Amino acid sequence: MSRPSRAVWTVGLLLASLLLVAAPSAQAQIGIGVQIDCDGDPELNVAPSENEDVVITCTVSNSGQLESTISVDYEWQDDDPRVDMSLSEDEFTLAAGAEEEFEATFSGSPRIEADLSLDFDITASITSVMVLPVDQLNQSATYSGELTIATFGQVDLTLTDRSTRNLEVSEEVSIGFTMGNDGNAEDKIEVNIANLAELEGAGFSFPEGSFVAETVMVEGTSAERTIVLRTPSEVTEEVRVQVVFEATSTNDATAEPMQSTVTVVVQPATTNAALVGGGLEELSQDQIQLYAAIGGGVVVFFLLIFVVGRLVRRSSGPELEEVTELDEPDVPVAAAPVAAAAPVDEFDGMFDDLDGPDEFDFDGL
Repeated sequence: MSRPSRAVWTVGLLLASLLLVAAPSAQAQIGIGVQIDCDGDPELNVAPSENEDVVITCTVSNSGQLESTISVDYEWQDDDPRVDMSLSEDEFTLAAGAEEEFEATFSGSPRIEADLSLDFDITASITSVMVLPVDQLNQSATYSGELTIATFGQVDLTLTDRSTRNLEVSEEVSIGFTMGNDGNAEDKIEVNIANLAELEGAGFSFPEGSFVAETVMVEGTSAERTIVLRTPSEVTEEVRVQVVFEATSTNDATAEPMQSTVTVVVQPATTNAALVGGGLEELSQDQIQLYAAIGGGVVVFFLLIFVVGRLVRRSSGPELEEVTELDEPDVPVAAAPVAAAAPVDEFDGMFDDLDGPDEFDFDGL
């Protein structure tokens, strides 16, 4: 192209640019335009185990008759630091009638409440036409969308007392528990007995029902609830079972149920025959010897009491009669010498009484 031709071309572009700026109606005549559309609105899953980004695909197109450079940007109507958006590309140079796709990626923090929704705009604007900057043309198109948060359920089940219950036949026990809502929306939590058929087959029953439900607020805990268990009316041997409590979310069918168990032991009825027949068998050898020694000591003790009592009774014989002292006549001759009296043993009288044939025989002991 010669220099005069190039100059004419340049002057023509400048005049066209000035014409576009001066007369908006001329933009339509020349054919400058842009369009944008996206394939749907995003919904974030913020469950802790499934928190993933959401991607939507958008298409920007040059609806004019001239090659144009188009820029893309986004804006939140309401800011929330827990969510974010990013664009895979933000500028395109498109020929007349051409289009191109890009992705908008949305992310969010875990456990955002389900009732949160945020409006956003993705705007495509023409920044130049045939390498001429025309920002002032104000040619743009906008896609307006809404980001929402998916509801997820996560429940917690806590038994008030998980200790083993030792029960007798036909006995009732109340097992208490609380339900917690760890999801992101108000949830009606249900608790039932997971192994109900097994327990009923073993003779157990639930007089007040085996199902409880309560609506629990987000991050809340229910009041204490109970399920009453009744043991079988008859068992021939010890029965040990696990009672499995299971909590589920009605908000989210895919949520994992929460289980907690308690052990129940049922003893057979005790009879008198069992008490009599089994009492001595349960005593150890040391216990038997101890009880025998105690019994022997008691027998010897009472025997000594008996012997001492007899001795004391015999030693206290009839009282001596009072003897009146008489005056003896004088003897003219000297009295014959009197032998010295033998010493008297104070216990002779006590043991002499035992010499009779009818007295207690110590040899028989």
